Amino acid sequence: MEIVILVSLLSLYCDFTDAECLVVSPARLVVKYGDPASSNCSSDTPVEMGWEAIQGGMGLTDKEVKILNWRVDSVTEWYSTPTCYTEGGQCLKELDITVYKLPDSVSISYRKYPDPMVEGHQYLLQCLVQNIAPIGRLRVTFYKVSTTGEQTELDTQQKSKDNIKTPENGTYTLHFTPGRDDDGAQLLCSAMLDLGPEGPQPPPVMDSNRLNINVHYKPQITRSPGCFSMRITEGDTLSLACSANVDYLPIIAGLASVVILLVISCFIYSSYYKHTRMSH
Repeated sequence: MEIVILVSLLSLYCDFTDAECLVVSPARLVVKYGDPASSNCSSDTPVEMGWEAIQGGMGLTDKEVKILNWRVDSVTEWYSTPTCYTEGGQCLKELDITVYKLPDSVSISYRKYPDPMVEGHQYLLQCLVQNIAPIGRLRVTFYKVSTTGEQTELDTQQKSKDNIKTPENGTYTLHFTPGRDDDGAQLLCSAMLDLGPEGPQPPPVMDSNRLNINVHYKPQITRSPGCFSMRITEGDTLSLACSANVDYLPIIAGLASVVILLVISCFIYSSYYKHTRMSH
């Protein structure tokens, strides 16, 4: 019975202590690396208070005060939790501070360069975000931009790394299967650092370079409507029309290769023939 009464009294005491405890305002800060930061610690009644911190820390005040300011001209510590406290540590209040850094660069590439890129085949895209913090608040989105300028979202990714506060490099991948309609389009990725309502608004975004897509595809044979069947008398003239959507680039490249080989062959044969005649 005595234990139950003691626990109840302790609970009431703790509730009372919390009600009279310190207040940190703002309670949460989002600060860019190298920028200044500031927060106030206050109490309803005058008390001796101080700030314990890697940067901007200060000991207990000589006299009782109601407000004590914590300020740093340039935040350079990634793992910092400034804590306001009273004499004897009877009351503690932490300042939640997030230090961020925008990426040095964002780039997109193929994990293995497609030579050539063929319709229906799968290719691995890679988006590299360099030197960003905190990487756990980073969202990477892959986009495709059509020849008309229409932008389509392909995928959005975010890695769970909330415990990492220092700058990191992030690699994000996506499997992409092109179609013939993607010929001439572009691919890119976008890195957005979402730090919540206390962070910069709108969230900072950095786009990558753009990859041009050249898709090789087979011809698609089409026939004119209404020309499905016909009767014709022997000896009459018959005219047929056939159209196809063709990717001419590989055809031209193939013809160029054949021409080059023929020229080289002719040159070798001519040299051999002249050498043979001179020998005789």
